[in-house]
Amino acid sequence: LHSKAQFMPSPTPASVMRQSNEDLYNDFTRIGVFATVFVGQYEAEHREIAYANAGHAPVIYRPRSGNAELLLADNTAIGILPVNHFQNRYLPLRPGDLLVVATDGFSDARNADDEMFGIERLLIAIDELAERSAREIADGLFSAIDRFSAGHPQDDDQTLIVLKGAEP
Repeated sequence: LHSKAQFMPSPTPASVMRQSNEDLYNDFTRIGVFATVFVGQYEAEHREIAYANAGHAPVIYRPRSGNAELLLADNTAIGILPVNHFQNRYLPLRPGDLLVVATDGFSDARNADDEMFGIERLLIAIDELAERSAREIADGLFSAIDRFSAGHPQDDDQTLIVLKGAEP
């Protein structure tokens, strides 16, 4: 996949999404696929993440002094509509704040009783792990899924990015 977004003079998450959708829509429609995409850009001056979300879930934000919350996707996936009006959204990423971007293989993980791990368990796990390092949080989330599924085979990939705001 190639996109003209790499040649943009001042790319933002929203402009990258718009260009990527424009570049890929016809090919994706022809072969009957789409892609959920989360694009984030750290802005050090303001200590925040600018982002655009094309149908990707789960994306979870947890401020240092609050609880984990699911951020809803505000646009459809890439390749669904010929024109998509992406907008930049902003989240602070100050010391202790967390941003977790995962594939649905986490929330959709199942145990032997065919029960899903679900978003609520994922939010609780993030709250319980929040004081640890980003690496330990990621490891803890994988461990939580392993304990829950207890060896039951999974149907989907489990990919994860954990960003944690650090002291300057």
